Amino acid sequence: MLTQRISKLVTRVLMAVMILGIVALALPQPVSAAYPTFSIVSVKADDTVTVRTNDLPKNILFTIRMDVLGNRAENGVIAGSTNSGIGGNFDVTYKIPASLKGQKWIAIRFESDEGYYSYNWFFNNTSVTTPKPIPVTGTKPSLTFTSIKANETVTVEGRNLPANTTLTVRVGPYYTFFRDYVTTPSVKTDANGSVSFSIKLPSVVKNVERITVRLDGGGHFAYNAFINVDGGTTIPVTSTGSCQVVSVTPSASLPTKAEFDAVWTIKNTSSKTWDGGSVDFKYLSGSEMQKYEDRYDLHQNVKSGETVKIIVDMKAPASTGYYTTRWALVQGSTTICSLPLTVRVW
Repeated sequence: MLTQRISKLVTRVLMAVMILGIVALALPQPVSAAYPTFSIVSVKADDTVTVRTNDLPKNILFTIRMDVLGNRAENGVIAGSTNSGIGGNFDVTYKIPASLKGQKWIAIRFESDEGYYSYNWFFNNTSVTTPKPIPVTGTKPSLTFTSIKANETVTVEGRNLPANTTLTVRVGPYYTFFRDYVTTPSVKTDANGSVSFSIKLPSVVKNVERITVRLDGGGHFAYNAFINVDGGTTIPVTSTGSCQVVSVTPSASLPTKAEFDAVWTIKNTSSKTWDGGSVDFKYLSGSEMQKYEDRYDLHQNVKSGETVKIIVDMKAPASTGYYTTRWALVQGSTTICSLPLTVRVW
């Protein structure tokens, strides 16, 4: 039986490998350091949304998807397509799918067959100003963490924010922030656009490994994330030196004892090929939700720039609450990629 289970898993991993060449916000030419992004220009409730693209690569056909907020519009409803043409910046308007009418918040995603993608979200309300990134005028806005006490408090310092502005503070799990965040006491910036304050961490992030803090105010927002351990550090939100976690599922809450697949989509951002014969993915710590083994061979070479899906059969705990399991891609005693997963069980 064990051999059959491992054989089944190997087949699934092999079938899930996605060789994309260039994936997840990285441009194909090393001469450019820009990332394809887009911002929200305007919204007509339940009708249209207008976006402004930034740094799109040239002559790429993008599919535009929309979905309810929380899953980054992955596999969302197709709302149109756009060819980037000469690239750069331009405005374009899309119809909001009928199935999303009445939704308060909507996620929107650009993606292409070449592996480029970018996503954002907007309020589905004509009368509400949609938040936009704080403009960069020589110095970038920043949100850093100067002190972290696991499951208790975090001290935040914000710089280059809107001056003399009251900001809403939201805290939530890193991977499910837009669905599970809670609002904590607001803060106000000084005349220089700076603010320093401490947050008592809410129960929604208790024992959650990665936590996001977001500030909203004056029509702008800024956010960052940190590791929930004493003295923890800020999380690189795009990639590490060896890998990039492109996506993690499940993103929805689960009933008790539910069986599910934990799926990490990761990109090799190192300069070396991951050797399927010597690289494993294994359980490290946290809640033990795996149904079978706690270590598996990768069974697939993954070259620099390529992407692979890691899939583990799991079962939700019998009690309600938040559970975090920590896996990793390893080669011998070296951790190549940290693979945490937090689920909410109801």
